[in-house]
Amino acid sequence: MTPVRGRYDYTVELVFHDVEAVAQYHRDRSTVGVALGDVDHAIEPIGSRLVPGIWSKPIMDLMVRVEDHDLPRAAALLAGTGFQAITIAELSRTMLRRYRPGTAAPNLHVHLVTPDAWSASPERAFHRLLRERPAVATAYSAVKHLALELSGGDPQRYGTVKGRFIEWLAEAGRP
Repeated sequence: MTPVRGRYDYTVELVFHDVEAVAQYHRDRSTVGVALGDVDHAIEPIGSRLVPGIWSKPIMDLMVRVEDHDLPRAAALLAGTGFQAITIAELSRTMLRRYRPGTAAPNLHVHLVTPDAWSASPERAFHRLLRERPAVATAYSAVKHLALELSGGDPQRYGTVKGRFIEWLAEAGRP
């Protein structure tokens, strides 16, 4: 098992969208669903990995809705299958990470959220915006390249740069 140093324990890389991303999503969705067993849940992709025609990190992000009382059990079930918990103090969710086999590079983030967080999720809204508005997706892809260049691959700095673009969209009333 890869030791987790924290939320930012990897170097950012970008890959162009490909058909393998869709296949990976279906595999990852199934893996998470099977791990959760009889826990009532819903799963949706968030992030940009599944947005056609743009660049993204090679990390699948899945938002998983579970009932409030099931959150600790769901996290334990996923941890029992090799996912590792990541602390995100500023977000009201539990995040778990899986790494590419034999590497220190993450390939799947599972964001466990309660029904209230699910229904109010800006990440779900932003993912829909990227899918529905190709011009926004193209601009976001360019911003991510700039963020990578400015951050030198540091995920925290990368996230800050692209986060400002997302904030600008939100202020402009886009998502």
